[in-house]
Amino acid sequence: MARFKKALWEDPENKQRIKAREITEDGSRDIVIDRNDTDNFNAVIAEFPEDVIDKATEEDIARYRQERSIKEQQQKEADIRQFQETLFNEKIEIFKIDEVAKCEDKLLKRRIRKANTFAELYAYTAALIVHGDLKDD
Repeated sequence: MARFKKALWEDPENKQRIKAREITEDGSRDIVIDRNDTDNFNAVIAEFPEDVIDKATEEDIARYRQERSIKEQQQKEADIRQFQETLFNEKIEIFKIDEVAKCEDKLLKRRIRKANTFAELYAYTAALIVHGDLKDD
């Protein structure tokens, strides 16, 4: 039975320490073996030659980078959805303001509905309210 499983370089640049899962009678555990621990290091190398560890480490790094890239993309998409939802909710609140609800200026109301940022939303809302105040005078 194999004593070690999934051996990877801890630092693929200097190749001084190996991360591996050690299989024991009681189960398994993750360990790090230094080159100075020659007995254990040689036991791992006997099961996993250095070129096999090199390849496994490269594959592990590539898999990690791909997973990280996917997570970053998902986070960006979630942030965009959250922004759009918050902006939409703010538009709903703005249309509850009496001056906005009663205003007949369809162009400014359309601009409020089409606003893509909070700055645009607040600027058009302010313009609509000022326009309404000037109209009343």
